[in-house]
Amino acid sequence: MNFIDLRNYNKETLENILNRSGAIKTGSLDAQGALKNKNIGLLFASASTRTRVSFEVGINRMGGNPIYLRTADLQLSNHESFKDTASVLGRYLDGIVIRMYDMEKYGWGRATQEIFAKYAGIPVINGLDDQDHPCQVMADLLTLKEKFNNNITDKKILFTWAFAERQKSPGVPHSMLTAASTLGMDITFAYPEGFELDERYVQSAKAAMAVSGGKLSFSNNLMEASQGADVIYAKSWKALSKTKEEDKALRGQYRDTWRISDKHFLEANRNALFMNCLPIIRGEQATKEVIDRPDSILYDEAENRLYAQQGVLSYLFEDDTEKAAKVNIWNTVDSMNGAGVV
Repeated sequence: MNFIDLRNYNKETLENILNRSGAIKTGSLDAQGALKNKNIGLLFASASTRTRVSFEVGINRMGGNPIYLRTADLQLSNHESFKDTASVLGRYLDGIVIRMYDMEKYGWGRATQEIFAKYAGIPVINGLDDQDHPCQVMADLLTLKEKFNNNITDKKILFTWAFAERQKSPGVPHSMLTAASTLGMDITFAYPEGFELDERYVQSAKAAMAVSGGKLSFSNNLMEASQGADVIYAKSWKALSKTKEEDKALRGQYRDTWRISDKHFLEANRNALFMNCLPIIRGEQATKEVIDRPDSILYDEAENRLYAQQGVLSYLFEDDTEKAAKVNIWNTVDSMNGAGVV
């Protein structure tokens, strides 16, 4: 069993993982021995703060042994094939987290995940590729459940492209699109022309929304999309149909008009939350005033990476799945650190 693409999971499974995550956070689910005597590899080809540290700490807390594997230090740097690397690492490890993508080759990172899933023979967890970032979005959903006392389907979520100098993976918006449609949330995606999401994810989300009863919309007008929002989530991503140079020129046109500021929160509902998965540079995706506003929950999201990933690990490695599936942590959400309506 792998955790690569949220399109492979139904509503019940996503809720199961979220319940596990919340229960581990409050201590009502003891996961300390869930990874006893298990070695979990962390194969990273790009820089990481939250994903790497939260997985290392989480695996340790669950009794496992995290092993950090930088691609530059492996024979991959000497052109060993991913098939051979996966086949060998699968003989040593019990599971592997992979963070790999190339902004010039959309889909290359996903292909790598699939090679490991095919040849390693152990659970593969997506720590970010060029199509999805499922662990981040599970942490985002856990945070929203805490802030809104489990009531996330009645809240209007705005997920918007925002300017950043650095080209970034569309993994977070794709995973959020999938999760929100599966869970029946009310979500709007806003972006300037040229930054459309992968149509395969859009069509999958529309089909899921027809079943879940949620609401999905798209907009090229940031001010209009901000109206009545309970959450504004800012995130930059690369123009999928453009080269690196074309993308840089295009995003430069939106430097000032697609930066979240106080004026967008004047259109949103009172006490609307600001979200971003980090890292963020003040003055790029959002102004300093927005990033540091009292209703900014960036650090809550970051903290919940630890618990969401433990929830995923528990789901993948726990034998007694029924036990955790029946845990309803949201009945005692007020006891959760940082819980309660903002």
